[in-house]
Amino acid sequence: MTGSITTDRRASKSANGEGEAYWFYGDKAILRSPDGAVPVIIEHHVGPGASAPLHVHHDVDDSFYLLSGQLALRCGDETFAAKAGDYVSLPKGVPHALSNVGDEEAVLLQTHDADSFLAFIRRVGVPADRPRPDLASMDFAAMNEVAGETGQPVLGPPMSEDEARAILARRK
Repeated sequence: MTGSITTDRRASKSANGEGEAYWFYGDKAILRSPDGAVPVIIEHHVGPGASAPLHVHHDVDDSFYLLSGQLALRCGDETFAAKAGDYVSLPKGVPHALSNVGDEEAVLLQTHDADSFLAFIRRVGVPADRPRPDLASMDFAAMNEVAGETGQPVLGPPMSEDEARAILARRK
C-alpha cells in the first residue's frame, strides 16, 4: 500500500445512546465522535419550547442535520424553518438563534471543524449521568461568560415565541 498514513487514533464507533453526554442549557448534548476526531459531531436534543440565545461562533460554521422535530432559525437578516431531514449551515461570524416551538424534541447532529463549542459544553455542562438540572438553578450569566471565553459569545436573548411561530407559519 503506498502513501499510508499513521495516526495514534484508532477506528471507533458510538452506538445509539453512547457517547460523552452532558446537560447543556437544560438540553442534552452527546459527543458522538471520538476525542480528537474532526469533524466534531454532537448529537443535540432540544426540548419543546427550548431556544438558543442570539450568539455567534467565531471559528466554526454551525452546521447540523435535523433528525427529528422542527426549528425556527434566524441567521443574520435571514429567517427560516427547518424540519426533520433538513441540513442547515450557519456561517461562522454571523449571529444566529434557534427555537423549538414544536411539540416534540428536536434532535440534530451538529458538525464542527474545531472543538471550541465542545470545550464550551464540557466547561458548563453537567454530566448526564447526574439528574437533569432545574433551569431555575442555572447561572446563565456565568455560562454566557464561558461562551465568550470559548469563542461563541452570547449577543442577546433567544427569539421570542411569537417570532419563532411566525417563521414556522411562513413555511406552510
